[in-house]
Amino acid sequence: MKKFVLAVVVLALVVAVGNVSSAAGKMALSVGGDVLIPMGTFADGASTGFGGSVRFQYDFTPMFSAGITSGYYTWSGKDQTVLGATIKGVSLKGVPARAFGKYYFMPAGGARVYGIAELGVFFSSVTVPSQTVTIGGVSVTTPEASASSTDFNYAPGLGVELPLGSGNAKIDVSARYDGIATSGSTSGSVGGRVGVTFGLGN
Repeated sequence: MKKFVLAVVVLALVVAVGNVSSAAGKMALSVGGDVLIPMGTFADGASTGFGGSVRFQYDFTPMFSAGITSGYYTWSGKDQTVLGATIKGVSLKGVPARAFGKYYFMPAGGARVYGIAELGVFFSSVTVPSQTVTIGGVSVTTPEASASSTDFNYAPGLGVELPLGSGNAKIDVSARYDGIATSGSTSGSVGGRVGVTFGLGN
């Protein structure tokens, strides 16, 4: 499944790049900041996450667009107690690579509400810094440890684009559920994004 999703994302990128010269007026680039609030068991180990993302969009019709999203997110891990010892300073980082479809519920010319569905992969890493812990009265210093994984990522959401001045720029505000399907479980976040979208070409 992971290889299939990654292939779809790469294919979407190739198609988008291949159409640059002939369809510049139908393309847009969005740059934004993200906030991700962990849900469920993910919230037990992580605090609110922050980061940024970039979206490339191609308008297939006036009402339907598709493209790719990538970005960089980071969370601070909450202190955890293991065998009576407190583990501090854990950090989590992630990079999404998703293809998306976007449908506008109203025509161009003003504010436009849309629905978006994103599918792809999430490259994540967890780092536990060196710790000095006391277990059973004995102090032990552990080395820094890290682990990484690549997991299926899905993110349905809703948003609104608002014209910014008289040009082709727009304010893009959206909310989504960001699910990361790890082995045997799902790590979920409620995400919010505020960005600026620029039309490319004429």
